[in-house]
Amino acid sequence: MTSDTMTASGEGRTLQGQDQRVLLIMFAPYRTVQSQISALSAFLKQRGCTVRYLEVPIFAGDDFVKHTNAVAEALTSWRPHMVGFSAYDMNHDFIIACADLVKRYGRDILTVVGGHAASLAPEDYLRSGAIDMVVVGEGEPVLEDLLARIRARRPLTGIRGLCVRDGDGRIVYTPPRPLEYDLDRLPFPDRSIVADQQKGIDYLPVFAGKGCPYGCTYCANAAMRKLYPNPGLYVRYRSPENILKEIAACRQQTSFRYIYFYDDIFALDLEWLKTFTRLYRESFPGLPYVCLLNPRLACSEERIRLLAESGCTQIFLGVESGSQPYRQKVLGRPMTNAMLFQAARTIRKYGIRLNIYLMVGLPDESLRDMGRTVWLNYRMRPDGAQTSIFFPIKNTGLYRYCMERGLIDEERRKQLFIYSYDTCLRVGFLKRLLIIVFKWVNSASPVLTHCRVDLVIHFLRIQFRKHVLRQFSYQ
Repeated sequence: MTSDTMTASGEGRTLQGQDQRVLLIMFAPYRTVQSQISALSAFLKQRGCTVRYLEVPIFAGDDFVKHTNAVAEALTSWRPHMVGFSAYDMNHDFIIACADLVKRYGRDILTVVGGHAASLAPEDYLRSGAIDMVVVGEGEPVLEDLLARIRARRPLTGIRGLCVRDGDGRIVYTPPRPLEYDLDRLPFPDRSIVADQQKGIDYLPVFAGKGCPYGCTYCANAAMRKLYPNPGLYVRYRSPENILKEIAACRQQTSFRYIYFYDDIFALDLEWLKTFTRLYRESFPGLPYVCLLNPRLACSEERIRLLAESGCTQIFLGVESGSQPYRQKVLGRPMTNAMLFQAARTIRKYGIRLNIYLMVGLPDESLRDMGRTVWLNYRMRPDGAQTSIFFPIKNTGLYRYCMERGLIDEERRKQLFIYSYDTCLRVGFLKRLLIIVFKWVNSASPVLTHCRVDLVIHFLRIQFRKHVLRQFSYQ
C-alpha cells in the first residue's frame, strides 16, 4: 500500500489520507444493474472518495480461483484503501477467499462487508481474519461515521452499526442506527459506475422507497426490520418530485424503454400514489413502468386504477404457494385464494399485464401443495410466471424452521448460486426431481393459457446462455 495508509492502535485497523480510494466488489450470479452498489458509490463520492466497481460473474461449479486474476488486476491498478463487498447468502465463500487475496496485497487495506446476509449473521464473515468489519443495517450513515473516524485518525471501534473484532480477536457487536426517514436527503444513485450493465437492459431500474411492512417467513425483510430501534419507520418512500427529478436526469444520460420500480412493495401509501400519478402523467406521458405489488393491495380497485392512469403496464404479484393453508400457516402470508383471484381480475380490468412469482420445494411442502400451486397458477392465468425453488435465507423464520428439523443439506446449499434450478433441502431423489419438474410446469403455464410462443423462445434463450455461455440471465 502507499504511504498514506497506516494501522491504528490495537483497537482496530484504520487508514489515512483525504482521498480514500474505494473498490466495491460484487460476486453476482447474473448481470443486472446492482442498485445498492450505485447508491453506495454516490454516497461515497459525495463524501470525497473515489470509487471503482468490479462485478464478478459467478456460475455453478465456480470457485474464487477462477477470478483471482481479475481481482488482482483491479487491486494492482487501483491500489484501494478500502474494499467493500456486497453479500448475499450464496456468495459468502467468494467474499472470504477474495478478502484473503486483498490482505495479501496489503494488510492495511480495510475490508468491509454489507448487505442483508452480513447484517443478519455478521459472525459468518468476521470469523475470517481477512474481514475487518461488517456493516449491520443501512450502510450510508455507518460509512459516513467510518470516513470521519479515518480522517480524524481515530480508532474504528464503537461505531454504531459496525461490527468489528477487538484487540483480543473477539467480535464486538453494535446495534444498527435508527432508520433515516427522509430518503430525499440521499444522493441519486451513481449510474456511471454501472453504465456497462445498463447497456445490457432496456429499462431503467429505480427505487421509489425502502422496506416492506409484511412478515413473510422466507424473506429477509421481516428479519431485517427487527434489527432497528425504530422498526416502525422501516417502510419509507421518496417524494414523487424527487423520483421524477432522478428519472429526468437519467433521460439526459441514457436511453431506456420503460421504468422498473425495484421496490418490494410499490404504492403502499394511497395518498402518495395519488400525487405520484398526477406528476408522473404530467412529466412522462407515454413512458411506461412496471412494479411489484402485494396481492392485498392489488385488491383495491382505486389503487389499480391510479397505477393504470399513471402509466403502469405490468404488475408483479408475489403468490408463492397455491395452497392457502400452507401459505398462511408456514409462509406468513394471510391472503386467501379469493383475494388472489380478485387481484388478478382487477389488474386485468385496467389493461395491466399480470406476472406472478411462485415458489416450489418449500419445507414440508407436500406433492398436493405443489399441485395446488399449479392449479392456482392455471386459474389466475398470468401473462408471466417466474418460479423459483425455495432457498433458506439465513436467520429468517423459515430458515430456523428448516434448521430445527434438520432439513438443509449444507453441502448442496453451498453449491447453489441462484434460486431457480435446484433445492438444498433433504427431500430424497424422487421428490427433488419432482420439485424441478413442478418449477418448469409453473413457469410454462402462460405458454398454454395464453399461447405465448414468445415465452418458448425466451426459455430457449435462457437455456442457451446457461448451458453454452455459462451465464445466468432472465433478460
